[in-house]
Amino acid sequence: MKMNYLSFSGKTVWQNNKPFIWFLFSLLIILSVLKIIFYNYNYSLLFTGSALHDPEFDKSKLIKWSLVNDLLTILLINTPLLFLLQAGRWVTPKLTNWFILPVFVIINSFAISLNLADIFYFRFHFQRSNADLLYVLDHPFKQLFHQNPFIIIVFFAATAGVIVLIWALHKKFFTSFLKGNHAVLATFVLLICIGLSVIFRNRFTRIVVPTYPLIDIKSSPLPIVQNSFHTFLYSVFRKGSDVKLKAYLPLATADSLFSIKKVLHLNNTGKAGKNIVLFIMESVPYDFFDPSGTFKVQMPFFDSLLQKSTFFNNAFCYAHESNKGITAILAGIPTLSEIPVYHSKYINMPVTPLGSVLKINNYRSFFCIGDDFDNFGFAKCMNWLGIDKYYSKEDIPNFKNIPAHSMGLHDEYVLNFMHEQIKKIKQPFLAISYNVSTHYPYDLPSSFSVKFPAGYTEPMKSMRYYDHSLQLFFRAAVKESWFANTTFIFCSDHWMFPEGNKGEYNPVNGYKIPIIIFDPSVNEKKINDHLVSQFDIMGTIAAISGYKDSIISYGGNLLDSNSTKNFVISKPNSSLYQVADSAYVLGFNNITNKAEYLFNYKDDKVLKKNLIADKNTSAVLNALTIRIKAFLQKAGQHYNSRLN
Repeated sequence: MKMNYLSFSGKTVWQNNKPFIWFLFSLLIILSVLKIIFYNYNYSLLFTGSALHDPEFDKSKLIKWSLVNDLLTILLINTPLLFLLQAGRWVTPKLTNWFILPVFVIINSFAISLNLADIFYFRFHFQRSNADLLYVLDHPFKQLFHQNPFIIIVFFAATAGVIVLIWALHKKFFTSFLKGNHAVLATFVLLICIGLSVIFRNRFTRIVVPTYPLIDIKSSPLPIVQNSFHTFLYSVFRKGSDVKLKAYLPLATADSLFSIKKVLHLNNTGKAGKNIVLFIMESVPYDFFDPSGTFKVQMPFFDSLLQKSTFFNNAFCYAHESNKGITAILAGIPTLSEIPVYHSKYINMPVTPLGSVLKINNYRSFFCIGDDFDNFGFAKCMNWLGIDKYYSKEDIPNFKNIPAHSMGLHDEYVLNFMHEQIKKIKQPFLAISYNVSTHYPYDLPSSFSVKFPAGYTEPMKSMRYYDHSLQLFFRAAVKESWFANTTFIFCSDHWMFPEGNKGEYNPVNGYKIPIIIFDPSVNEKKINDHLVSQFDIMGTIAAISGYKDSIISYGGNLLDSNSTKNFVISKPNSSLYQVADSAYVLGFNNITNKAEYLFNYKDDKVLKKNLIADKNTSAVLNALTIRIKAFLQKAGQHYNSRLN
């Protein structure tokens, strides 16, 4: 039989590769349909404010680059398929049916399913799947079976549908391949690659192995263009993004604008050496506390507590993931890598381990959560920070018979256990509670039979239950001898949609969280409207303990307003960083090194007018740009252990 290996005739290439072309085209159609669904479902997250009115926004660019990225991802997966198929023909056709077919059905099914899952998961992650997914879904199937039965049915039906469809496409192509002469298949793929490299020139290499997928599309619509399998595979391959050194500013200027090493004292605001109880509140937005907002929750405990506490009503989180929130709160540092810092190669960079420094003043410390042991890597995080003990649901007596939320035991039972541990620990102490009942999907114990007002969303109901759980804890705690000598701190790990999974995202309100400090010995109502953030919690705890040495922290001390900054930093996605002052918010792309938006969020509530090109705000633009550059430059030095 004559083998036509080198024919470049258009007709020959087409006829010999027609089945493969249709196979690729079918996969491309499936991915394109998923992109359309992704676009419509996540529209409110992708296009906020002026994005739709931006003259640079061009849907034709999104379509072009979407098709290119999906096609190249398909080729990345299936080019090896061509060579294996040819090898199988030379060896034995059985190799195709027994090995090659199942393997590539699995790979292509996973690639399609990941894009399918990201349609819904994007609302929690705010970006396409990357290596962080491996550290978030520690128990994916266990969590899945706690979901609504309808969600489970839809998930398995969709997954089964994808597998059946991909199997049918593979089987049809393989059958055709075995019957025909397809020795030029590799030539066809080579021609596609050569053609694309000619059309897109040096951009082509950035798409195939990108350090950043597309630099001619802004970060907000970028997820539409990306392919989830590609972002996930590349992220896993490089084991999280490298944090590069930046040299935007002279070293002295960067140091003056953003100091990381500092000494934080109590500043005569109270007695040092008090016990500290920190409540890290899962997925609790500021909206639940906003008296003028739509989503204010009726909370008997918190509403009473705020009458004798300091409430920081201008507080911001750093990111939208729990593993970034816990690092910001307890270590006082930002996560710049895609994966959690305590799993990354940056684990040995200079930090101030909170538990270890508290030991200097004879503090004992423990962390308590109703979740599975080391879920989200929290046990590793506590060990990294020198916290003495880590309690998870397995440590709670008879935990298998205690009412449970999808993420773990319900809050009232875990807080009761925490109370018992506090009674046993020697003073002074740091006790950390991380609740789970306010996490999606917000299921509540059947014993909680409060009648909710009309219009309450599922997150609002879960917050009402958490308030009830805290009320029970404080009723018992107030009777204890340690209570009067304790400072209680409340801080959310990140903002989440108060209206539920179909809410809308705002680059400013989407980072506002509640921070509250209650000291029974002060017992005074205060409203603090200074800009503060999660980074300020660690320094506050160190100051309360009486720690006198310098610390590494990106924040200050909440009990000393002179130590906090007049701006806050947030991280919307892997390339975009955000800085906000009392009136303006600026988004800066650290890949292109350009500002993408500037809004006056005080006057422009819905962020429709992008002021990037407005000459009247050029001074504000320059000031905020310098601040974010100082942050990125200092953080790059920190991550690469080059702090001076």
